[in-house]
Amino acid sequence: MIKKHLIFFHPYSNIGGADNSLARLISNLDYKKYKFTFISLNKSILPKLFDKKVNIKFIKLNSTRTLFSLFKIRNIVKNILKKNYNIKNIIISNQNFANVIIYFALYKIKKIKIIFIERNHLDELKFFNNLIDFFKKKIIYILIKFIYKKADIVIGISKKLCLDLKKLTNAKIKLVYNPAFEKNIIKKSNIFYPKIFDKKNKFIINVGRFTKRKNQIFLVKAFEQILKKKKNIKLILIGYGNELNKIKKYITSNRLKKNVVIIDKCINPYPYIKNSDLFILTSKYEGFANVIVESVALNTPVISANCNSGPSEILLNGKGGELYKPNSINDLINKINNFFKDPKILKSKTVLAKKFLYRFEKIHSAKMYNKIFDKI
Repeated sequence: MIKKHLIFFHPYSNIGGADNSLARLISNLDYKKYKFTFISLNKSILPKLFDKKVNIKFIKLNSTRTLFSLFKIRNIVKNILKKNYNIKNIIISNQNFANVIIYFALYKIKKIKIIFIERNHLDELKFFNNLIDFFKKKIIYILIKFIYKKADIVIGISKKLCLDLKKLTNAKIKLVYNPAFEKNIIKKSNIFYPKIFDKKNKFIINVGRFTKRKNQIFLVKAFEQILKKKKNIKLILIGYGNELNKIKKYITSNRLKKNVVIIDKCINPYPYIKNSDLFILTSKYEGFANVIVESVALNTPVISANCNSGPSEILLNGKGGELYKPNSINDLINKINNFFKDPKILKSKTVLAKKFLYRFEKIHSAKMYNKIFDKI
């Protein structure tokens, strides 16, 4: 018998860590116990990510901005409550700007529980693209301080994220790691062998959205310096995003095309990660960084920026991988060079990190969410 209705609000549903985490969570909940609705602005990528058939209702808002969808969300939720008045209705919102919108959209609506999931460290609000973006993030920061304590519970996906969010908001915050580790990753990594790999070269890989936040241009510049002394090396970039053209332009203007491979919108990056020699994460900030867990699960050593938050927790504060100083291109270059001089050191760290991946198993995450859904 269905006892709870889970309404997920995730504005921009695309290939990425947040959607993978939501797909893994929903897949591991009891369908006899829960009813599911998924609301997004665009057509959700989730149906392509489920490993099995899931009975879930998808609602596409057809809005260009989250702010413009406020009244649509309010009306949708009101209709849901009318139809499901005899069960517990819980809305689970993802990411800070969406959480703020949900608060206003559901203002004074009763008989619904509200869960905010914070997926990025507060450092996100320190980076901006222009003056409008600056004021937008300042407003979000102020609103978070007052609004988050109004939610029934706020879930943070890493320890440092939770600690800093607690200091700012004094909200009821619970740590639930992303369900980033699943054995199916290994199966998917064996589906095919990418043709780009050969025995003559060593391969470095980065997987993530092509954005200023993920900072792939920084990696390309470091790789350019490595290439001056080490010719038999290639860089693979997998992702999508608004920085793609800028990255391509830099690669072309600096004659790096022969050594840098870009793969746009890849649903299954695992064969590429598995067969690469080294994974590098250059993010300016993170919430968790699923892809580090996935790389370790596939035995690919990791070098990551020691940014807030996630990477250092996954890599056991440097015992399970290498952490370089954010924005220090020399530190990153030195760590890459050290790896190729003596790979055994970082490979042994990877073995240690893998022993602690049980923290991020999807079954463990689902159990914690079940308890939260029962208690609120």
